[in-house]
Amino acid sequence: MRTILDTGPLVALFNAADRHHGWVTEALSRLDLPLWTCEPVLTEASYLTGKGREILEMLADGHLRVGLELEEQADAVARLLARYGRRMDLADACVVRMSELTRRCRVFTLDRRDFTFYRRNGREVIPLLSPTAIPRA
Repeated sequence: MRTILDTGPLVALFNAADRHHGWVTEALSRLDLPLWTCEPVLTEASYLTGKGREILEMLADGHLRVGLELEEQADAVARLLARYGRRMDLADACVVRMSELTRRCRVFTLDRRDFTFYRRNGREVIPLLSPTAIPRA
């Protein structure tokens, strides 16, 4: 089964003070690598963590793989953005599109609220790997 990585777990991985750092570290220890992601997720995580070089090292080491050619999928991603409006950003749309393209997958995310709302292929629930109860800040 392919694991598609969203921004949140990558950010929590690089921030030991993040409330989800322990959960993400534990989850990662049980996952088969590589994790699949997209360039908008890598861009968001690099911006939010300031760890662009380290994220690129994960890519170079084969721990992460880019699994979406955005230019080829632009129309499908644009349809998702139109469907969900302001609730969905480009990274989320790409992650949802990746889940549409890979039948046997799960999305590794901390954004349970949005990813339980989004649907792949119009009506299908997206399989998630996420904390079941996210503590309030």
